[in-house]
Amino acid sequence: MKHPKIYIFLVLLIILFVFIHNSLTPVFFSMAESEAIRIANKAINQAVDQEIESLDYSDLVNYKLDNNGNIILMQPNTKAVNQFSSRVSLNVQSRLKNIEDVKVSIPLMRILGIDLLAAVGPRINARILPVGFTQPPQVNDSIESAGINQTRHKIYLKIGVKLKLIVPFAQKVTTVQSTVPVIEVTILGRVPEIYVGLDEGGLSGLIKNKTE
Repeated sequence: MKHPKIYIFLVLLIILFVFIHNSLTPVFFSMAESEAIRIANKAINQAVDQEIESLDYSDLVNYKLDNNGNIILMQPNTKAVNQFSSRVSLNVQSRLKNIEDVKVSIPLMRILGIDLLAAVGPRINARILPVGFTQPPQVNDSIESAGINQTRHKIYLKIGVKLKLIVPFAQKVTTVQSTVPVIEVTILGRVPEIYVGLDEGGLSGLIKNKTE
């Protein structure tokens, strides 16, 4: 066998590479995933904030009053709710598309746990690619007592997206779940007698007597 030392060196080099790869890749993925979640949540929050700028509570919820001015019936405006969800969906998709070229750069020394040298060492890049929705934007709400003759009605949006992280010699799909407040109001007077709420599928179709 010619040059046995070269072959031994190559085998040792491959073993060392596999060891380093298996040891560092999970750490690298964890750091890249944290940054990807931050970027995705920022895109989702900005999309929702843009869509609620001109949104009013009465746009999403219809209500009826009795002769004393108390709300006796509350029900969602399903058309407006669906339109709002669709606008948010398109806005989120547009913003996520813009991160296709985003690369997360993480110092190698930080991956190795040497934070003091993170500023001077080499950096490794991870690429983020949006895959799609795991949960399209869905409007939910909750209603609860907020004190004597006060009721708090919260409307919020749930959304989930998938992102693919691509690092040297490996890739991983991660899921980002987010719950974003849309509107919160405090209703003065008695708790509404009849409340038709929202669930994850849109209009729940359930009439709930909140005074029981």
